Amino acid sequence: MYITAYRVDERLVHGQIMTSWLKYLQLKRIIVVDNQLAQDDFMSTVLSMSAPAGVNIEILSVDETAKRLMHSDSDERTMLLFKRISAALELSKKLEGTNIPITELNLGNLGSLPGRVQITKNIFLSNEEKEQIKSLQDMGVNVFLQMLYTDQAIPVSQVLL
Repeated sequence: MYITAYRVDERLVHGQIMTSWLKYLQLKRIIVVDNQLAQDDFMSTVLSMSAPAGVNIEILSVDETAKRLMHSDSDERTMLLFKRISAALELSKKLEGTNIPITELNLGNLGSLPGRVQITKNIFLSNEEKEQIKSLQDMGVNVFLQMLYTDQAIPVSQVLL
């Protein structure tokens, strides 16, 4: 499997993914990585049905994703899409030391929730999420903010002081 992007976006499969990133990255597969959604048959079906022709959407747990990546010989252009930073960190830990580590993570949209503070127009983070980002950076993951591919990627270190 050829992973073209790792992105955190709470909205998951939505307009920006389908109209912008899908075409730009020439994706054939989107894997939504989320332990809770992977156990929700109804939501998995709804998300899978939202795929345009020629694109497969799968909803997998972190463990299932790690196994799939380690044993895949496919060359399909794939995006890993996370609802939570914690899932990206968990997967990064599982892939650390393999020949397929996560090297970069795009923070696309994390909305306002209790306990979160606004970092940018579209990114709100809790202290726990800031620590998770720091852990990812300590593992060598380049964490950056980029809503659309036409936007300039901004290193998270520029907005988290």
